[in-house]
Amino acid sequence: MGNNLGIGLFCFVALLATNAAADCPLDQEVFTSCQIEGRGTEVFICFDNRVTTYSYGPIGGAPDLFLSETIERVDFEPWSGVGTAISESVTFYNGAYAYDVGGGFDRPFSVEEMQQPIRRFGWIEVSENGAVVANLECTPETVSDGFGDGIHDAKLAAGQTWDPDSLTWISDLVQPTVPSLLMESHLYETVEDCLPATEFNLNDVSMGDPLDTLGKLGSPETVTDPFGSGELIDRMFLVGASIDIFQDRVYGMSATSPDWRTPSGLKVGLTRGEVIRILGRVPSGYDATSDGFYTQVCSDTPDAVDAWSILIEFGQNKRVETISFVSPSY
Repeated sequence: MGNNLGIGLFCFVALLATNAAADCPLDQEVFTSCQIEGRGTEVFICFDNRVTTYSYGPIGGAPDLFLSETIERVDFEPWSGVGTAISESVTFYNGAYAYDVGGGFDRPFSVEEMQQPIRRFGWIEVSENGAVVANLECTPETVSDGFGDGIHDAKLAAGQTWDPDSLTWISDLVQPTVPSLLMESHLYETVEDCLPATEFNLNDVSMGDPLDTLGKLGSPETVTDPFGSGELIDRMFLVGASIDIFQDRVYGMSATSPDWRTPSGLKVGLTRGEVIRILGRVPSGYDATSDGFYTQVCSDTPDAVDAWSILIEFGQNKRVETISFVSPSY
């Protein structure tokens, strides 16, 4: 009976694969597609070994919205392997908006269930700045695929590994720091995580550096403290980064471009999983799906002038959006 059920399930999945829609860009194949319930519209998610595309618009007509993303960067979430249904999804990002599209089917657990009609389902979840603004359901009988090896295998071939804890992909080029970059501080009564002072550096500009060593980067401008103190500060505006100066020394830095990175390789654009791999583990007080990580520099002196902190913030695409270093004087 077990062997018959296994063979039957294989045929069941193969049958789903043969029902895939074909309305994709040239040389691409469908990941999932469906018509949206009560709207007269349809969605197609297609892919090849380089690019994944999103197309949404009137049935049989030109798309109202067409998006594309490389295989390396596309936010694809494979089936977790548990539950009564098999489904996978892809999320595309367009400015403040995110479009999570998925499809799947209820999996059978007996020969009798495999003889019943296939129950398919699919969806589009639209978010704006992380808040859900619309949930669209697919007409079940129009759902095609939504499960298979295609995008998953393309990402593996591109040198990536799925991390089910952070729900992100990790490039094989991102290697863990040995020993762990995150260390433990025993300065206070409670043990806290910290990073070595050498990590508080962006492109060879370090916290505490004197102003006269930054001349090659430009001249600072006097601006109002963006953190609301009302004080005037000196800020150097650079492409993809800013550097704040206090008493002729660097006391704050922020990066918004992958062109600026720390000695360990932390930079904008990394996935949550890649950041965790570089750090060595999830910082205490957070989990692998947190929206950001905050920790301090390792120090042996309470209330030290150089008691810097780092804030790594992730965008709705689960990638680093900003890396900021701040001093106690902020």
